[in-house]
Amino acid sequence: MKKSKHNFELLKLLQQQQLTNTNEQFIIKQAIIKLNQHENLYLVKTNVQSALTELALKRQLSKAGVQLLIQLSKPNINEDVARSSATWF
Repeated sequence: MKKSKHNFELLKLLQQQQLTNTNEQFIIKQAIIKLNQHENLYLVKTNVQSALTELALKRQLSKAGVQLLIQLSKPNINEDVARSSATWF
């Protein structure tokens, strides 16, 4: 149930984005499609972060895109501890 809650939160966050840069908006639309197809939440989130970081390195990321990247990159202690403890065993 928690996974679907995180999935819903990420989907809601992405659906709220109205980025003017077509490359950024394309990344968001692709992520929404993947989430609706029930693809792995963490993989989709990582792919979005990676794509936005690539645009940022090329200095092609808008201010709104930077804000989204920052929001996606914020650490989530509950999520991080759960993933790290799963790798200990």
